[in-house]
Amino acid sequence: MRYKGSIKFYAEDFYGLLNKQKYRCALTNRELTPANTEVELRDPHKVEGRAALENHYLIDKSISPAARHLSEDEIIKLAIEIVQHRGEEYGCIIRRMKQ
Repeated sequence: MRYKGSIKFYAEDFYGLLNKQKYRCALTNRELTPANTEVELRDPHKVEGRAALENHYLIDKSISPAARHLSEDEIIKLAIEIVQHRGEEYGCIIRRMKQ
């Protein structure tokens, strides 16, 4: 089922999130400015509570196309998969932390 309502997001919502996130991208930790920032849904598939401010976050524009189709959780899992598969080429590996 697709969400058919409208989402209202105002300038004060934007600047409130920007301050809450300390001007950092929620996914990459890159510095955010009004020029490089996009507002996206944490879970774009969500129907109930989709318009809630809690379902919004600010991210760097470069990651925005993925965030339009994937949830925050899906993006993080995809990033882990990519680093597991190709990370050594860039001098990176992932290891599990003990829980």
